[in-house]
Formats: sequence, structure tokens, C-alpha cells
Amino acid sequence: MNDTLKDLLFGIVISAVIVSIIGMMLTDNKVTYLLGVLLGTVIAIMLVIHLNATISKALDMTAEGATRYTKKMAILRIIIMGCAVVIALTFSEVFSLVGTILGILGLKFSAYLQPLTNKFITKKIF
Repeated sequence: MNDTLKDLLFGIVISAVIVSIIGMMLTDNKVTYLLGVLLGTVIAIMLVIHLNATISKALDMTAEGATRYTKKMAILRIIIMGCAVVIALTFSEVFSLVGTILGILGLKFSAYLQPLTNKFITKKIF
């Protein structure tokens, strides 16, 4: 597992904890909210692992093949995110839509903070 993947996974988990704590103070239905954040976090983790595998595979392809492959895989990741949102909407008594979206956005949060996470946290832990 490369350092960037470790940083992103660590950042996703940390953002999920932060979003969960803040959301627990603001929401009435805490269990539904936490399950939504959990669903979104699991999806975010799957997406970042898939993105890492996609990049690794694309590096062994021609430029044209890599471009085509990465576009297909990006569309697949968008579909997966859409499915998570549909699941949260369909089972709204179990999963909070807001929690699910915030869990998925943990990937974005993690990506923005990756340089800092690497410098100050994961290099010292791993």
C-alpha cells in the first residue's frame, strides 16, 4: 500500500469521526445519521481503493488506452456514488441522506488535506 493511499484512508476515517461528532450534536435521529455517515465512509474507502487500482493499472497502458480506461473507471465511480445516494433515499428510515453525502465527501476532504496528513501524521505513524 503506497503512502498516498494510506494518507487518504486515514483522512477519510478522521473526517468521518469529525462529521459524526458534529452531526450527533445537531441531529435528532442519531442512529440514522451515524449509519448514513458509515455508508458514505465505506463508499469513500471503496472509491479511493478503486482509484488507486485504476491508476496502477493505467500506468502499464498506452496513453490512449490509459485515457479510455481511466474515463470508464471514473464513470463507474460516479455510478457507485449515485447508487449510495439512491440507497440512502430508498432506505431513509435507516440511512440519513445528509450523513451519506458527508461520508462520501470525506474523500474530498481527505484529498485536500493529504499533504498535511502525510507530513504531520502518517509519516510518524507508519
